[in-house]
Amino acid sequence: MPMASKCQFRRDDGTRCGANAQSGKLLCVFHDPAKAAAGRRARRLGGINRSRGATILPLETPDNPLRNTQDVSVLLGESINQVRRGQLDPRVANAVGYLASILLGALQQGPLEERLQRLEATLDLKRE
Repeated sequence: MPMASKCQFRRDDGTRCGANAQSGKLLCVFHDPAKAAAGRRARRLGGINRSRGATILPLETPDNPLRNTQDVSVLLGESINQVRRGQLDPRVANAVGYLASILLGALQQGPLEERLQRLEATLDLKRE
C-alpha cells in the first residue's frame, strides 16, 4: 500500500504542514483553497456550538432524595427522558450517571458493612 504524501503547504517560517495530502492532491484539506469556505463555515459553527451554555434544569427543580437504589433509578430514568426532550445537556447527564454509579456503590456498601459489624459483634459475644 503506497504511503500518503505530505501536504506541500509551507508556513511563514518555511516549515511544511506535515499533514497527509488529500488523495491525488498536493495539499491537505486544511490548506486546499477549494475547501477554504467549507472549513471557515465548520470552524464558525464549531465556535457557535462550543459557546452555547449547557442545557440545565431550572433552579426550582426539586432535589431527589437518593436514599436507596430505587431513588437513584428514578433519577436516572428522569435524566434519560430529560436528555431525550432536550431539557438536559448530555454532558450534564453523563455527570449525573457517573455520580449515580458512585452513589449506588456507596448505597450497596453500607448494608454490607452493617452486616459485617453485626457478625463481628456476634462472634465477639460467643468468644467471651
